[in-house]
Amino acid sequence: MENKKEFLKGLGAGSLITAIIVVIAAMGITVYAKQMFWRGPDPNTKITEIYNLLNMYSIVPFDRDEMLENMYRGFVDGVGDPYTQYLDSEALASFRARTEGTFVGIGVTITTEQDDPFVTISSTFHGAPADLAGLLPGDKIMAVDGVDVAGRAIEDVVGMVTGPEGTIVTITIYRDFENERFDVEIIRATVEVPTVFHEMHYTQNGSVGYIRLEGFDGVTAGQFEAALSELTADGMEGLILDLRNNPGGLLTSVIEITDRLLPEGIITYTVDSRGNREDFRSDAAFIDLPLVLLVNGRSASASEVLSGAVRDTGRGTIIGTQTFGKGVVQNLLYLSDGTAIKLTVQTYHTPNGENIHGTGIEPHVIVEMSEDLSRRIGRLMLEEDIQLQAALEIISQKMD
Repeated sequence: MENKKEFLKGLGAGSLITAIIVVIAAMGITVYAKQMFWRGPDPNTKITEIYNLLNMYSIVPFDRDEMLENMYRGFVDGVGDPYTQYLDSEALASFRARTEGTFVGIGVTITTEQDDPFVTISSTFHGAPADLAGLLPGDKIMAVDGVDVAGRAIEDVVGMVTGPEGTIVTITIYRDFENERFDVEIIRATVEVPTVFHEMHYTQNGSVGYIRLEGFDGVTAGQFEAALSELTADGMEGLILDLRNNPGGLLTSVIEITDRLLPEGIITYTVDSRGNREDFRSDAAFIDLPLVLLVNGRSASASEVLSGAVRDTGRGTIIGTQTFGKGVVQNLLYLSDGTAIKLTVQTYHTPNGENIHGTGIEPHVIVEMSEDLSRRIGRLMLEEDIQLQAALEIISQKMD
């Protein structure tokens, strides 16, 4: 189970207290973290005092290690940022496996929404256990194996849902458009993330390639390139890129894909807490075909990087509804005991300098679609998908 909403650069770091030197091989850089000191009352003294009182007087059994893990989690949650999270070793292993493109779970992506204590399924992988069990985008996970997950960090929920292959997990779902709460038993399985789907559509003005991206994982750029090659060999004359219900993923992945679509220039840039700016650019080579993007309210993060670049450069037409509005970047910072913190460290900006956090990107052409149909994108017949119909009509005009 797997949240692609994290918009990560894969940055590693070490202890928050001791001086560290972290080599980040994937980015080819070395980060030096200066020694940091706790300012204020010694927290260890208070924790020891509380532990001694509990040990002496509590009639309720407790697990000290579990309490410490909950304390770390709560301490990080105190930042008040839904994207800043403490990952224990189990959640960290699950997260890393998912970003590589394979994992053992039920086959969904999940996301968090402001002021909502429950995580929401943003998409299900075709043919994966959750899909076969009938779960839909927009379903909220209320409990896992009878344990209420209200207020839990998204990676905690992931850790609860994942487990050994072939074992059963019971997911309690709330489906708002049916006002129904129900339990689903799902058998965990190894899932290879199918993030790219493609097909050819034929209009009166030529052949239109259609590619749907369901996330931006480590495997996505390669899958995208394979889809492009096949569609090009079949005579593609225009391209529709479907980012609806795509919650985002890796910055490296979306940059690689966007580079194939845009001429030379800035794709996006990031700004950290000290005002340092880092530009991400495309080169001069690109697929010079008419381009249309499809987006909706669940197109977030990395999806909005691509959409913002297309909008600002005038490279294509965006169709659908307002995007989610996540304009911040998380890095993964490793601690010395094998756990980690996923920390919001930067804002990202479109080529024209806009940070879309909290606002999203407005399409050039707004086409509303019912919530029921929006949740079933990728499983709709063409006659049901009015947004795709609009995209085909507009790209056909571009090809005329």
